Amino acid sequence: MSTKRKNIQIKPSGKKGENKVKIVLSDELTIYTIEGVKDDIIDSVNKYDKIEINAVNIKNMDLTFVQFINSIQKTSEKQGKLVTLNIDLNEENKVLFDNTDVARIIKK
Repeated sequence: MSTKRKNIQIKPSGKKGENKVKIVLSDELTIYTIEGVKDDIIDSVNKYDKIEINAVNIKNMDLTFVQFINSIQKTSEKQGKLVTLNIDLNEENKVLFDNTDVARIIKK
């Protein structure tokens, strides 16, 4: 089963016995959109052992969203789960995050 909304897709692995999910985020990832994706992300993290979070075609991302993703990653790893982040930043966001040293959090 795949869940799809404007800026989130939840794609569980179809392989038998594989407890893995791919979460694809896009568009606006800000304090204003976090409420719409938070529950789906948390549910997926609680349900699966391997979580891949991909952010593509990002028009805007703010520090609130980065902190949320960082929190998800740290909490999951404490539970022995594997979290992989693949975040494709546009040039404007790269400069912003490089200047605030946030890039090291999302480049794991």
